[in-house]
Amino acid sequence: MHSIHTGLSDFWKQALSKLRHAFQPIALFADGSVWGHEALLRGFEDAGFASIGEVFDRAFEERTLYALDLELRDKAFRSFVASGLGQSKLFYNLDNRLLDMPDYSTSNTFAIASSAGLPAANIVFEISEIHAPGEQDSFDRVLASYRKQGFKLALDDFGTGFAGLKLLHRAQPDIVKIDRYFVAGSAQDPRKAAFLEKIVAMAHLMGISVIAEGVENRSELLHCSEAGCDMAQGFLLDRPQVDVGKLKKAYPSIVVSEQKERRRSSLGGRVEADVVVSVDPIVFGEQLERILSRFRNSPGLSLLPVVDSEGRPLGAYRERDFREYVYSPFGIAVLSHLSLGQGAGTLLVRTPQAPLGTALARVVELYGASPESGGIVMIRRGKYAGLLPARELLSLVAERELAEARDQNPLTRLPGNVRIAEYSHDRLSSRGAGLAFCYFDFDHFKPFNDYYGFRSGDRVIMLFADILRQAMQARKGFAGHLGGDDFFASFDAREADEAIEAGAAVARDFSAQASSFYAKEDRARGWIESLDRDGLDRRFPLLTVSVALVWLDGKVRLDTEGLSNLLGKLKHEAKASPTHLAWKELRGSESSTPAPTPRASLLSVFAPALTAAT
Repeated sequence: MHSIHTGLSDFWKQALSKLRHAFQPIALFADGSVWGHEALLRGFEDAGFASIGEVFDRAFEERTLYALDLELRDKAFRSFVASGLGQSKLFYNLDNRLLDMPDYSTSNTFAIASSAGLPAANIVFEISEIHAPGEQDSFDRVLASYRKQGFKLALDDFGTGFAGLKLLHRAQPDIVKIDRYFVAGSAQDPRKAAFLEKIVAMAHLMGISVIAEGVENRSELLHCSEAGCDMAQGFLLDRPQVDVGKLKKAYPSIVVSEQKERRRSSLGGRVEADVVVSVDPIVFGEQLERILSRFRNSPGLSLLPVVDSEGRPLGAYRERDFREYVYSPFGIAVLSHLSLGQGAGTLLVRTPQAPLGTALARVVELYGASPESGGIVMIRRGKYAGLLPARELLSLVAERELAEARDQNPLTRLPGNVRIAEYSHDRLSSRGAGLAFCYFDFDHFKPFNDYYGFRSGDRVIMLFADILRQAMQARKGFAGHLGGDDFFASFDAREADEAIEAGAAVARDFSAQASSFYAKEDRARGWIESLDRDGLDRRFPLLTVSVALVWLDGKVRLDTEGLSNLLGKLKHEAKASPTHLAWKELRGSESSTPAPTPRASLLSVFAPALTAAT
């Protein structure tokens, strides 16, 4: 065994001969490619330990943790390179307690990596909250030294300890790994889902990539992708393997983020390549003169993106930060001095980043939380794809708001036919565990409107819009207004029974609350007398709503024309049913409809079919 440190006892030398590393892949949601592998210690039982934690705890107690860790680093680095995985990133867990060891010294890791033939840029040190570093300045200096040498930093098990946010601020990591606690069951637990989404949003705001740890099933994978995580790690991809020949080079089955982002985009548009400003990035480490030259030769350039040697964004330089030095006495000299002392990171700021195809609403949220950044860095498959400066972002928002205002129903402020058509196309084009589409149509609305007047009719319509909006917000679904007393909704539901109950609950809430719009005596007898369509007096029951519902599992192929036809037929059945409810459950290959209708013809297919059924 190659020896780095001679201060180990015979016991630890013997233990080291038993210890080895398994590697577990970390893959990008964008294309399924393997971005890195985490080194996980194995063989601890053969070495006489009950757990991995016991190995490091004993070494810490015996004040030999640093010596042991240097040997383990060397072992992991050499095994990683020899296995042929060296082109990806190696994630190596760093025990913060080694800083307290009496033999601790700096600059050893770079030498070990060089000797093993592993570039510093391919090594990611994972820092955990488990052993908080306390307030010592040495911790901050060590991390700064790692960054300066080109190593990357990841914050492991984020969210499980009390010092997470503080450590996030101190460590300034390149990556955050969300603990499995927030991943497991997040698709069914709204509180966990909210935490997961907020962690991702906060990380992206700081220009930090996010890995979802411990992904074990498809529902967890889909939810982590939908929440915006950049990468995934867990048994669903692969278990840790000592025999790396069993590992795959890519995991295309995890590529779901584009479909999910397209689903969200129907609620507010999405940011695609055609609206992104193409600004050639500068590679981290460029000389100050070249940075100044870029700003000098591009008068309109306010933000200069900075990438690593692989094209992955690290942040940006802002023109205004350099202007303060350039136009002040001795400014260039001062800036040059700063550059010599702090390296290429001088004045580099972390900018929010988002993948191409991200919902415009999410991009606006990122920028709104960090307007001083000057814009958003857009990425494709984890690499720099262009800039979205503040002025272009504001222009996009203005255009979308104008389009939405044109389509929005003026009474209920719900999306109209165009947005409903877009949403339906996007949802039918993507796969999920279960999906419901609902069409709501009031019963006996015309007699009520004639009897009490159009103002009361408008209030009833607004009441239903509020009920539907709240129900869909609770389920993270979509609510739309087709016009008049016709409404549309769609939401995720694991099973048909869940979807049916959700639609029926909306109908029950409306019937209960709509009765308050009737006079006391009309409400007491349960009917009003008004003219029917033939001009004859007739008794009409109090307002209810009929619900037509289509539920699909994740394997069904259905286009917008097939959906609108189904909803139209089911609406007639619901109107004739004593329960005012009709549904169709589609599983497996029950539907043999043609490929999805092109987006341009959606409105001509979808909305008229529903209207004709009224």
